[in-house]
Amino acid sequence: MRAINRRLIFAVAAVVIGMAALFYLHPFGTHDSRGKEDKTYELSLGHNMPTDSTMHIAAQRFADTVRDKTKGRVKINISPAQQLGNDEQMIEMAIDGQLDILISPTAKLSMILPALQYADIPFLFPRVEDAYAMLDGRPGNLLLERLRQQGLIGAAFWGNGFKQFTADRPIHSPKDFNGMNIRIMKSNLIMDQFIAFGANPIPIDFHQTYKALNDGVVDGQENPIAAIYALKFHEVQSHLIISNHAYLAYVFCFSKKTLDSLPGDIAQTLMKTARELTSFERELITKKEVGYIKAIKDSGVDVAWLNEKQLKDFQMSTRHIIDKYRTIIGEDVIDLTMEYLRQKYHYKEEEDIIIGLNADMSMGSSLAGMAIKRGMELAIEEINTHGGVLGKKLSIVVMDHAGLPARSQSNIKYFSKMKNLAAIMGGLHSSVILADLELIHKEKIIYLISWAAADNIINNSYNPNYVFRVSANDAEAGPFLIRQALKRSNKIAILRLNNIWGREYEQILVGYLHDNNLRPYAIESFNVAEENMLQQLARIDESGAEVLLLMANSPEGTAIIKGLALRQQKIPIISPWSITGGYFWQDVKDQLRHVDLSFFQTFYFLNPKNEMTKRVLTQYLATYHVSTPQEIPLPSATAQAYDLVHLLAMAINNARTIDRSSIRNALEDIQYYNGLIKTYSPPFTRTRHDALNVNDYFMAVYDANGAIVPKGSR
Repeated sequence: MRAINRRLIFAVAAVVIGMAALFYLHPFGTHDSRGKEDKTYELSLGHNMPTDSTMHIAAQRFADTVRDKTKGRVKINISPAQQLGNDEQMIEMAIDGQLDILISPTAKLSMILPALQYADIPFLFPRVEDAYAMLDGRPGNLLLERLRQQGLIGAAFWGNGFKQFTADRPIHSPKDFNGMNIRIMKSNLIMDQFIAFGANPIPIDFHQTYKALNDGVVDGQENPIAAIYALKFHEVQSHLIISNHAYLAYVFCFSKKTLDSLPGDIAQTLMKTARELTSFERELITKKEVGYIKAIKDSGVDVAWLNEKQLKDFQMSTRHIIDKYRTIIGEDVIDLTMEYLRQKYHYKEEEDIIIGLNADMSMGSSLAGMAIKRGMELAIEEINTHGGVLGKKLSIVVMDHAGLPARSQSNIKYFSKMKNLAAIMGGLHSSVILADLELIHKEKIIYLISWAAADNIINNSYNPNYVFRVSANDAEAGPFLIRQALKRSNKIAILRLNNIWGREYEQILVGYLHDNNLRPYAIESFNVAEENMLQQLARIDESGAEVLLLMANSPEGTAIIKGLALRQQKIPIISPWSITGGYFWQDVKDQLRHVDLSFFQTFYFLNPKNEMTKRVLTQYLATYHVSTPQEIPLPSATAQAYDLVHLLAMAINNARTIDRSSIRNALEDIQYYNGLIKTYSPPFTRTRHDALNVNDYFMAVYDANGAIVPKGSR
């Protein structure tokens, strides 16, 4: 009996356990009472293009195809035109599993995987089929594999076609972008591209671009034809420039959390369908572009195609970008791409002799960077027109250090790897250049200084010295400014930037005052990016000082002028030219009507007194579409860079080599050069690497329209 009962108990237990297992494997309820293989799934898909775009049409085809393949088990709800949030928000949603499917530009996804800036490398792909070959091949697969680590599973690269430029003026060369404000998507690489052209890149959300163009906040932008037409950018732009300069790839990707939670057959169908429809999406773009271009042209927009020479100019101005981003994107991806291009197009390395420009091109002193770049371009155009140097052309490669020493040194490392690099031109920031000196001399790179004025940039401890300057020297400029101040009063206050440059300037000023039995009535300092100097200004006022020596760059100078205006503090200000290096006048033009400000300069284009100045002025006005000499920003910086490039070219020709140590020696041996600023006889010697001196300085002011003019000529 006990045995029977025991068997009965085991039998009942087995039935109970079996029923429990059946319950857990096939739960009852609204989700699924038929089994996982019969369950229906509702998925969300987000993208940034409007409903009438080819991207949305292809996304709808994807949803319909998946529905049919799964016999209705999968329904995909599409949210176009950033309905769920902007691109960055949708990326975060997809990573978190709140959005199941995402079609996003690679540049946007670079926020989580910087390597996805790959397709934005300018002028990398000669033809669209080359972009497809690389994105569908091993380079693209490597990038998609790396995306998985970020919580997204990439199925394929869709796209919107090659990017083109639109602008409110004709664009034929990189120089035509000089000074323009250009809308970009948030991307360091795209920012570097437009900085290389001389433009001011401004990140603006995609769906705010039309308004920014219409309001005049920006003068141009880049996008594929499909996006330009869909977002109606042609309604607020007068010129479309067909440049095919980069491919706007989109990644068709899935939330890893979503895909991992789906049955294997569903996940496989989703991935396979996205890949299968890649060709359909691309062909749709290609077919539509022809009609879009015609419609844009019919609306009155000037449509122009860059010719081979123009494309070459653009390629040359951005060729450094692939080297700069090689390690970010991946050596393997870049090497595979270059091998493909070499085999297909028989690419050869460029033989131009390179001068690098390493300066602030995007932050508070970017106007100085632009002025230096223009001086270099004017000189190089002249030199190349007359045969170049050693039978080769000179070209500029621009890198932006944004006023940051670490970034500047990173740029120098990139420059040092460039074939045929002859020299680097530095920018405004003395503190940045001082931090560069060790690396410059380690790599034996000639550093040409066209603005930064700290004394120990030139008078350093390195032998041989690779730094040469056509600019002011603070050791002479400081006493020069004090002599100007003493014409007003001997009650002098000092207000200076709290960095190595400001501290050394203070020592020069205080030392000179002491040598003349004087002392400063007040010494005040401020930090980089400090916005409120009212306390410092109050103490200067209380000291009884009657003239202020100001050592500031443009951003902090703006805050000081606004503070003086707010306090209604009347005190003459005498400054080095550093205050003018950004968009200072534009920021404080109203306050300057009530402020007595003067600063030193070395050159001006007004009333040219010799044929050389007239010739360069004519070239400047024609090249940069400027109407009058008064409109030229920072003429001293342009002239100093212009003379330095000509001196470098003379040294290269005299040395008969691009070996930098030989060029360095040749710079010291130049005996005579009739330059834009003056006749240099000689410009440099073995013991003197400063080409200008205090006799080349004069005081200047802003006129009512913001032009820099000699003091007394307003």
